[in-house]
Amino acid sequence: MVGMKLKALLEKLPVTEFRGDAEVEITSVEYDSRLVSPGALFIALRGSKADGHDYIREAVARGAVAVLAEEAGGVEEAANLILVQDTRKLLPAIGRIFYHDPAARLQLLGVVGTNGKTTSTFFLRSILEAASRPAGLVGTIHHLFGGKAETSGNTTPGPLDLQRLFAEMLKEGIDCVVMEVSSHALALGRVDGLTFAGGVFTNITPDHLDFHQSFDEYLQVKTGFFTHLPPEAPAVINIDDPHGRYILDRTSGRKFTYGLSPAAAIRAEEISMTIKGSAFTANTPWGKRRINLKLPGRFNIYNALGALGLALALGVDLERAGRGLESLTGVPGRFQLIPGGDDFAVVVDYAHTPDGLENILRTARALTKNNLLLVFGCGGDRDRGKRPEMGRIAARLSDLTIITSDNPRSEDPAAIAREIENGFVAEAWALGRDPARGCRVILDRKEAIQEAVFAARPGDMLVIAGKGHENHQIFHDRTVPFDDREVAAAALRARAQGLKERTDG
Repeated sequence: MVGMKLKALLEKLPVTEFRGDAEVEITSVEYDSRLVSPGALFIALRGSKADGHDYIREAVARGAVAVLAEEAGGVEEAANLILVQDTRKLLPAIGRIFYHDPAARLQLLGVVGTNGKTTSTFFLRSILEAASRPAGLVGTIHHLFGGKAETSGNTTPGPLDLQRLFAEMLKEGIDCVVMEVSSHALALGRVDGLTFAGGVFTNITPDHLDFHQSFDEYLQVKTGFFTHLPPEAPAVINIDDPHGRYILDRTSGRKFTYGLSPAAAIRAEEISMTIKGSAFTANTPWGKRRINLKLPGRFNIYNALGALGLALALGVDLERAGRGLESLTGVPGRFQLIPGGDDFAVVVDYAHTPDGLENILRTARALTKNNLLLVFGCGGDRDRGKRPEMGRIAARLSDLTIITSDNPRSEDPAAIAREIENGFVAEAWALGRDPARGCRVILDRKEAIQEAVFAARPGDMLVIAGKGHENHQIFHDRTVPFDDREVAAAALRARAQGLKERTDG
């Protein structure tokens, strides 16, 4: 069990006032009062929706032996009280101290960008494993280490959770960690104090503008990851992205470019693609090798190139790196083919930004013989500006779009759908098409998926976008189990049974 005397923390934190016994033993550190157990240090954080100071009494009742707070009100006399100016800013330091700085004994590799982070980290981990480097993974879908998979709450966990993960990874013999590093994590200081040994920039398009004040701020946050890399840490940057040059010019130290253009130092040539995978020749400063990916799509070639570039820059042999890329069979909810379509294809993907949706649809279009069908929606309480834009993209690239509910949260699902539909209708008329023939609104997501599956014809492809690997749907008053992959598979079985019954009859 991890534990230490309270005084070990007090000696290293900027404490404004302390009341109590510095010799008390701390056995855990928590900022969620519901997770407090006897022996815990409870940290009261101020958030946008709740204030941890309001839960101090509950934490003490659950057995917290010490409280770190910004004010004294509400603290029981039995608790040891530590007052500081800003509890949130101290989370990284507290995590390092309590877990004995496990990150210092790990090689940390970060992947930064709007789209492609998850698949890029899976590719990079697969390469490292092929090179006999025990590697952990921290990301959107789950955290992987030592044969274990831990459910992920955020793309990049908070500072305390990160340090706990790192400590557990060390126990499992991990020496390298591949991480998705989100803009939220960078802006909120979740990775403050961590030293990365290298990083990949995938791309950047408008996203999270409900959190960031502008696209420029969003760009600056992501650029900051690379400007803070140590001089010896390689930065591998997608030069085909419109903002890749901006980041490259502001990055010092070792830097490499990748892409499909001749300007890229690490590039893909002689590309071929099918629904089952992609093949290309990787032309790199370390040599050439033919790569046969089991993941389809041009966007996955980009993801593979970024991972390959960082691995090669860190000294992995090209042959082993190639084997690592080729051994990855898929990523949950990322252009995931759902079996059972027989004469048409059904794909589930996490695409939830305009750029992500366009990439998926262009890839699907290139692999589709006949019609391209699309089911998608947009999340509530998130950037509204992308809704009509995603509607316009759907109008341009799909033959039939069913607009449905995603995670509406506190918003009205019908209102979200109208904003998407407005973009679709405007673009359809601009293209000289009747929007009524190419667009439907079915708010019940299960019904929408079923409708699309039964509408598919031989040679068609159905793309179900937005939720990917997620296994729940969030409404204003409840969260319910929901997995696009399971719903699609059930609809395919029902369709097959229905067709069989008609045939038998």
